[in-house]
Amino acid sequence: MHSTRLACFAMATLGTFVAACSDGRTPTQLDRPSFDQTQNSVDGAEFGFTAGWLKGQTVQFFYHKPFFCATPVADGGPVGSTTACEAGSDGTVDPRPGKIPILFVMTPLGFRPAESTLQCPIVGHCINHPSTIDLSRLFGAGAANAPLPAHSHIVDQAEGNFWELHVIGVKDPATWDQVVAGKSLAAVRALQAADPTGTKITPEILTDVYLFFDVRPGAGM
Repeated sequence: MHSTRLACFAMATLGTFVAACSDGRTPTQLDRPSFDQTQNSVDGAEFGFTAGWLKGQTVQFFYHKPFFCATPVADGGPVGSTTACEAGSDGTVDPRPGKIPILFVMTPLGFRPAESTLQCPIVGHCINHPSTIDLSRLFGAGAANAPLPAHSHIVDQAEGNFWELHVIGVKDPATWDQVVAGKSLAAVRALQAADPTGTKITPEILTDVYLFFDVRPGAGM
């Protein structure tokens, strides 16, 4: 685990995280996903899509296998979430051999951006994602079984297999708008380079979470 990354991300308080996870709607207003999902499933995994960003374009991610989280994590500490998914420490068990590409999960912290800019807008629910994640290494013991925050996705290559999930927190609406406009890892790296103290955007945070999806052409491709 890279301690400098963790320290930078942990600058946000637990209260800020709670604000980021709340979208102000009641549970009855959260029962309709904004992603496309079919009724078919295999081994508990739904078939369906979310959007993602790839090199300035919007693409589609097709999900058809469950997420993967396994213990122990690299720092040896306990995992508190009901899903065995952890942020703030790398996983030690991969879902397959070989090099695994990275999915960058762009997560607003302390504010709720426009719904249209969130590819997984429903807190605690997105197709074949974990519903909860242990964020205690970032925010303290009260976040050991936190609902998965609303977020969007960036990839830098077109693949179809398991992806290792890295989190990048965005701390203000103006920076979020720049991420949305750039739609690319290059844009995110430029924002991080311009903000070395992590005041507006964090370095990437390692997790033990893997998602399985195929990258397919989407609008603008």
